[in-house]
Amino acid sequence: MSSTSTHRVRGVELGLGLIGIGRPWPTPEAAVIPAEQARALLDRAIELGIRFFDTAAAYGRSEEVLGEYLGDLPAARREELVIATKCGEAWPAPEGAQPDHSLGALEKSFERSRRLLGRVDLLQLHKCTVDDLRDEQLLAWFEGLRTAGEVGAVGVSVSSEAALRAALDVAVFDTVQFPANSANAGFTTAFAEAERSHLPLLNRPMASGALAGTGNPFAFHTAAFRRAVVLTGTTRISHLEANAAAFASALEATTDQDL
Repeated sequence: MSSTSTHRVRGVELGLGLIGIGRPWPTPEAAVIPAEQARALLDRAIELGIRFFDTAAAYGRSEEVLGEYLGDLPAARREELVIATKCGEAWPAPEGAQPDHSLGALEKSFERSRRLLGRVDLLQLHKCTVDDLRDEQLLAWFEGLRTAGEVGAVGVSVSSEAALRAALDVAVFDTVQFPANSANAGFTTAFAEAERSHLPLLNRPMASGALAGTGNPFAFHTAAFRRAVVLTGTTRISHLEANAAAFASALEATTDQDL
């Protein structure tokens, strides 16, 4: 892997997904939290040792709110963080509309993200498909951004095992984001079988809430991966603190077993 921004991840770390600070989530009826509450959430995340933050152009005002927060951070603190965003999908979008992965749309999305965030450490293709991974112009565009130093790293976010397997056969990308939890281990198995060096970014660690109250969901991730970012999504500080404590407990238990 060539990127210095993702080289900072040396073990299994907890990251924070930021859809909830920019658009209604987890249901369309949910209220978007105020910017002051979002800033308090980000402050607490950093205090808890979280250094990886994942947003997207499709997350409503998330990039804008995060960018304003980052702009107020001391330069040294900003350098400690990895800011990941995604291009290729817009919100709101007409019902049934497909993500636009044309180069023109991707370029426009990236420029907006960079303007709002100030700097992009990791740019991912949102809802990447097998067909996207056969598009030589698309692959060259991502590789060109990294080579020119316009982004620190490039990756994809997938929602099918077929796309994950295809992405792992493409050397262009530094990271792959996919669902990983004990309720659906297929993606994790596919990643392990490929034996590639891509950094895995693991979303839906609690299977969209299905694993709540069923023990420590993070034990699955700390046992199955030696290097990864587990993305927890929440807008409540109390929930973030509980997740951080559970993650630390799982990581400690796994470390003890390895001794």
